[in-house]
Amino acid sequence: MRAKLGAGALLSCCLVTAAVAGEVTVSPLLGEHDFSSATEPYDNSTVKGVHRARQESLGLGYRWSPHWGAELDVGRSTTHLLSPLYGRYMRYKSVDMNGLYRFNPSGWVQPFVLLGGGRAMYNADQGLPFMHEYAQAGGGLMLQLTPHFALRSELRYLDQPAAHWHDVVGLLGVEFRIGSVSDKASAADADNDAADAAPATDATPAAAAAPAEAAAPAPAEAPATPVVADDDHDGVPNDQDKCPNTPAGVKVDAQGCPLDSDHDGVPDYLDKCPNTKPGALVDAQGCYVMVTHMDKMRLDIQFETGQAVIHGDASSELRKVADFMQRYPSVDVTIDGYTDNVGDARANRLLSQRRAEAVRRSLIGLGVAAGRLRAVGHGADDPIASNATAAGRLQNRRVEASANAEERSIRMKN
Repeated sequence: MRAKLGAGALLSCCLVTAAVAGEVTVSPLLGEHDFSSATEPYDNSTVKGVHRARQESLGLGYRWSPHWGAELDVGRSTTHLLSPLYGRYMRYKSVDMNGLYRFNPSGWVQPFVLLGGGRAMYNADQGLPFMHEYAQAGGGLMLQLTPHFALRSELRYLDQPAAHWHDVVGLLGVEFRIGSVSDKASAADADNDAADAAPATDATPAAAAAPAEAAAPAPAEAPATPVVADDDHDGVPNDQDKCPNTPAGVKVDAQGCPLDSDHDGVPDYLDKCPNTKPGALVDAQGCYVMVTHMDKMRLDIQFETGQAVIHGDASSELRKVADFMQRYPSVDVTIDGYTDNVGDARANRLLSQRRAEAVRRSLIGLGVAAGRLRAVGHGADDPIASNATAAGRLQNRRVEASANAEERSIRMKN
């Protein structure tokens, strides 16, 4: 109830402020919540572990500048316990407040980062609800399709220092925008056009001729120098101006054309990204045109029945994962272990955990940092083949992992 009242109050405040000088954002998002392996569904118990679950989130934000804003976020999910003997499910609800910083706010591709914190409530079906505070950081990407609508994707890392739980949440959705913000500086220079001075007239009456002397002849007047107009008032006369009608206050060169300091083809007064490097392709605002390269990796190793020892020549598979993670140092990998359905379920889960740990130790031996690898045993869950045949059971006795990486680079003209 407090979260709903707070969201309503913030919405009312933001709508009033946006009508003056700001922007309100509404962001419905959907994704996946990967809970920490140390999560205790019952507070201060020895029961640990829940499954990943679908996360629903609704963000309400206020943006007071092109780069900066704040957002109130309400989320929920329902997950199942890894140990079904102690219950079936756990409900999770969260409320947090975050600060957002957007990069390239005037472009259609807008990366952003967020930082904040909040409180989460855990409620398992056989226990009493309890709460934990958490801090979070994350980032993502927005694709602005219209001035008031954008696609939004993000990844968040949650840290609960009191419980030493570390969750990861990935979300995808849209952002609706109400109101607007401007990144244009206010003009402070006044227009000081001076009127042409009127030619002076001689109002003195003609002197009377002397009665006894003849008047002296008047000297010949020199021809007047013609004045060339400067219609756009940039200091360059029209007959020398190669770029007529430049906007008022824009700095120009000797030919009357707007300055382009980085020679990217976009004048300085329109260039939102000055000092771009030579040869780079830029957009109409003078900013780099970026190219995205996608790369992915997959690991799959089979095991003998009841064994957690890597047999055969698996070095090429392991080296493939190690090389991928060295090439992309920001990517972390979860190693998932599985078994067939032969034997006790609890024993199979422990065996699958040992298999995942064996692959993790091998990758650490190949130089991968231990903190970037997480091993999870799933037992006989998620079979990829039928357990009714020996060949199918062999495929199910496996350890697998996958990861995707993205690289962005500047597109060059040639």
